[in-house]
Amino acid sequence: MLEVLGLTADEADLYEWLLGRTPIPNADLDALVAGQRWAAQLPDLLVRLEELGLVVRLPGVPPSWQTVAPDIAFDALALGGERALTHARHRRSQLSAAYRHAAQREDPMQLVEVVRGRPAIGERYVRMQREARREVRCFDAPPYVSRAPQVNTLELDLLRRGVRYRVLYDRHGLELPGRLEDLETGLTHGEEARVTDVPLKLVLNDYPLALLPLQQDPTEIETSLVVHDSVLLDALSALFEMYWDRAIPLQVRNGQAQLPDPDDAPTDIDCDLLPLLAAGFTDQAIANQLGCHERTVRRYLKDMMHRLDAVTRFQAGYQAIRRGWLASDRTVAS
Repeated sequence: MLEVLGLTADEADLYEWLLGRTPIPNADLDALVAGQRWAAQLPDLLVRLEELGLVVRLPGVPPSWQTVAPDIAFDALALGGERALTHARHRRSQLSAAYRHAAQREDPMQLVEVVRGRPAIGERYVRMQREARREVRCFDAPPYVSRAPQVNTLELDLLRRGVRYRVLYDRHGLELPGRLEDLETGLTHGEEARVTDVPLKLVLNDYPLALLPLQQDPTEIETSLVVHDSVLLDALSALFEMYWDRAIPLQVRNGQAQLPDPDDAPTDIDCDLLPLLAAGFTDQAIANQLGCHERTVRRYLKDMMHRLDAVTRFQAGYQAIRRGWLASDRTVAS
């Protein structure tokens, strides 16, 4: 166990041997440790234990050694290990960035890989998920590498480990038999899902990498591109976020999609708020137009966004357009 904290086997043995025997005079140590396999290394081992804060040298005549209580000593070592691990992770990120920057400078062609064949594409998709540290983002749409989409068991495992999944599903893909039942499993484990008209198939991780088909409208996926850290990758990431903000949150219960009812009608307050919101008015300016307090406007907006299942004002405006609450030729302010 002590080796996990950075001790060698001999250092750990000496520390455990000293427990219950200290304080022990330095002059007596050689005789007492005779026969131990590490006896010849005793001076060096004591110096090392002292550096680690596991023993202290007590002044006096003769000087002696005292072990530090394990709960105090081990907590300090564990904290130091955590700091070292954090530093190592930070350094790894720096080195990875330097590597990618050097590769980009020396050979821009290495920023894009071509992957051929469904088995190779499927393997790369799995690897991209395993390489994710915090998040995986996907545009999910037909066609699929496998003949029928199934529950992503790797995703379930990574969700349990704390990796975030945000998936934009194409509305046509939801019509495939059994698709909603499969999606319900991921949603119950923490996947965040929205539905819209997806422009292309895409997978993004925070390594950072992107995976997308080579053809614009493939009937079968036989060739894909892997895009490394670059301006192109930044553009693909921005594209995902733009569609994510505009998409409708998706919930599935008992194999049925629980989407907002497109036939519901806005209230009179909604009809007053939406044109002003679309024009870019502030809360105070809207309050002045409606002749009410700014807090009242915020309450109206909060209620409307809740009914639209929207998080941002931009998303609320987009969903209002989809439901016919606001003319589609208007622009909603973010």
